[in-house]
Amino acid sequence: MKGILNGIIWVAFWTLFVVLTAGAALVPLAAMAYFTFAGAQRREEKASEALRSTLMRDEQLISEGLQHRIFALWRRRILVAITNSRILVIKRGLFGGFRMQDIQWKDLVDAKIEQNVLSDICGSNLVFKHSNANVGLINVDGVASEVAAEIYSQSQAEEQAWEEKRRVRVMEERRAAAGGVIVHTAQQPMASASAATGGNRMLEEIEKAKKLLDMGAVSDSEYQEMKSKILGAAA
Repeated sequence: MKGILNGIIWVAFWTLFVVLTAGAALVPLAAMAYFTFAGAQRREEKASEALRSTLMRDEQLISEGLQHRIFALWRRRILVAITNSRILVIKRGLFGGFRMQDIQWKDLVDAKIEQNVLSDICGSNLVFKHSNANVGLINVDGVASEVAAEIYSQSQAEEQAWEEKRRVRVMEERRAAAGGVIVHTAQQPMASASAATGGNRMLEEIEKAKKLLDMGAVSDSEYQEMKSKILGAAA
């Protein structure tokens, strides 16, 4: 709806301006229309070149999209892209130059997508939330729906992957704080348990495992597996 409203305001403004100036405003309107629409393809290419100039060594571009014109009738269109390491948003100045914002995948907290009405004209809107509370939401409205969907899908995958990495790191830190008890798989024998020579050592190992469970460092199924290994090694 935002894009349609923007178009209505643009038409209403210039219609009123032309009427109030008895047609004199047709000259600046024609000039603005020319610079807005003429040579658009070349400007898109230059925007893409500007994007590529910001990439780091070994950084690979996955997808990119330029705002639909209806969202940028008063300014230059925003370019959004994703790479194997981050999200990039490039805002170009009216008379040249650009300003770039980026979010490393590890700092992405949330990504949202909203498809607009008349999606062929208005596309979809993207919103990215940064882990740094001092960084506001990054909004990019009016991206082609298929590109927006690809960017959103990749963002969700990266967000979940980094959440899992952070969860594993927290669990490892909690295990280390609890005395270095490690969850072993079936292929990895638990050396501390197999080395136990008495009931006291076995109880100590079970207590450490229970402490990890209480701390949330291991799941209930992992705790049961650890306890079974301890008891099995002592048998």
